[in-house]
Amino acid sequence: ERALDAVTPRLKKLYLSAYQSSLFDRVLEQRLNTFDLVEEGDLAYRHDNGACFLVEDSEAEKKRAQEFEISPSGPMFGCKMKLPEGNPREAEEKVLREESLTLAEFNLPGGLRMEGERRPLRVPIQNLSTAMDDDGLSLNFSLPRGVYATTVLREILKTHDW
Repeated sequence: ERALDAVTPRLKKLYLSAYQSSLFDRVLEQRLNTFDLVEEGDLAYRHDNGACFLVEDSEAEKKRAQEFEISPSGPMFGCKMKLPEGNPREAEEKVLREESLTLAEFNLPGGLRMEGERRPLRVPIQNLSTAMDDDGLSLNFSLPRGVYATTVLREILKTHDW
């Protein structure tokens, strides 16, 4: 405990943010084959404004998901974060159980309060442009906050056994 006290609040927050991200990734892993579909109980993320809403009829929302207007959201767990319902909720609660955590535990002593939020399980790549010259290929693109270009590049450079 004294060792933890020696860590600055800023560094503690960085560690906690990294932990939140790893928990998000574990939820995403469970949805890799269906992250482009919303299901009943999902808190769908609207890409135009960042708002989330409860999906009550996945069939009614299917077209919007296919057109990338909405996506299922995942948790950046925190003490005020809203949980989905049904199967999506079970998946998120499973991750919390595996870590022996509750949402309330993200309200830590010493002013470290991780409120949490919902983030889309997939994001559109925007402003994509490419250029080829003698030095190679240049890619330019924009991503929303919290999305890493290295992740996009890893997916682009993957080899596939088609």
